[in-house]
Amino acid sequence: MRLENRAVSDVQGTILMHNVADAQGKRTLKKGIRLEREHLAQLAESGRSTVEVAVLEADDVHEDDAVLALAEAMQTEGLFHSRPAGGRVNLRTTLDGLLEVDAERLIAVNMLPGFALATRRQHTVLGPGQDTDNVATLKIVPYAVGRSDLDRALEWANARPGIIEVRSFQQGRRVAMLFVAEESAQERTRNQYLPPTQARLAPLGASVVAIEAVGQDEAAIAGTAAKLASEADLLIIAGQTSVIHEDDTTLRALRQAGAETTLSGAPVEPGNLLALAYFPDTPVMCAPGCAKGLKRNVVDLVLPRLLLGDRLQRRDIAALGLGGFLTAAERAGDIT
Repeated sequence: MRLENRAVSDVQGTILMHNVADAQGKRTLKKGIRLEREHLAQLAESGRSTVEVAVLEADDVHEDDAVLALAEAMQTEGLFHSRPAGGRVNLRTTLDGLLEVDAERLIAVNMLPGFALATRRQHTVLGPGQDTDNVATLKIVPYAVGRSDLDRALEWANARPGIIEVRSFQQGRRVAMLFVAEESAQERTRNQYLPPTQARLAPLGASVVAIEAVGQDEAAIAGTAAKLASEADLLIIAGQTSVIHEDDTTLRALRQAGAETTLSGAPVEPGNLLALAYFPDTPVMCAPGCAKGLKRNVVDLVLPRLLLGDRLQRRDIAALGLGGFLTAAERAGDIT
């Protein structure tokens, strides 16, 4: 695509670069339109003898054609796109699930001249009560892009898994809860953690199916945790005191029961006192104290992924530190 300043009589078939207004400042011609014979009189009436236009080369692809081709290539299960307008389409979904974005391919597309792909945050929960309509927006910035650049973008977009995927939540996932506290504090601990946990699980297609409470006894924790883990898809342990060390009684008990403890501590505030462990078939989340509230915290970042079967390692949690300081504004919308 090349830009030229042409005589009004010689612009038919080119693309108008800038809006045109009449003497009162009212727009009469919109930038980006393909100029046809009927537009020439309007240009002349505006007092212009010349106008800046874009002239497409033989290997150029018009913005709407290019953005439509790329949007169609990016469609995966549950994704659909809007009609192209002004070189833009929005990608949308009706699924309840977790947004997964291939960051490397997204960056590669955006490195191409004239391409702009923006998504919602990685691992955004999409579902009931959420703003789930728009997942991403794709824009061709100039009025056309080169065929070779579009072909490269299409190659990346056609690969599977897609640049953008929505992983649907599986309905009926079973969650067990184990409360670790002195006998006198067990009911209070249960009442603090259970309601917000149930509220978090419901949009993710999961529910609490088993509940136990034990004291700060390593053998009792080990035996009860192993039993609950065998009955559920996820075990959540919440205590009178959160886990603060890899050799904490609760983590020792989990290792005694045959679980692998992978993490104690997370670079997310609120939620530093998160711990994770894994039985062969069941993940275990030791919840921090902030799980007693509904405001957004580390639990909201890891719970959906655990329910989808992700085996989160230390590096996965370490990466949450980028953006992990959740401000009041980010926490303002509770999860109900």
